[in-house]
Amino acid sequence: MVTYAEERSCTTQFELGELFNRGEQRSRDYEQAFRWYEKAAKNGSRQAQHKLGTLYARGQGVSQNFAEAYAWFKVAAFQKSDRGKRKMKCLEAKMCLDQIRQGRWLAQDYYDLFVKNRIETR
Repeated sequence: MVTYAEERSCTTQFELGELFNRGEQRSRDYEQAFRWYEKAAKNGSRQAQHKLGTLYARGQGVSQNFAEAYAWFKVAAFQKSDRGKRKMKCLEAKMCLDQIRQGRWLAQDYYDLFVKNRIETR
């Protein structure tokens, strides 16, 4: 059964991610934050894309994966996110060339799937 929030806008999904990510230390649930940020990111939210990249980079709520983190930061950067650009550049220093290549490839794929198609259908 699809929940009410799953049918809502990416803004609502992002806000749910924030609630799980920024709650009191005892009530934080990074797995749930990741779940909601991912939904919002795939619905085109650059804020959620940035947050998703951060969770991947830190390994919070998901296994640490620099290529995925880089990809989501780059997708946010494609949408004029200065924070995404900064985080992407900082992360490059920790990555090998293969990870950067993979991150770039994923970013283009994610942009085409989750951002470009939405822009073209408006």
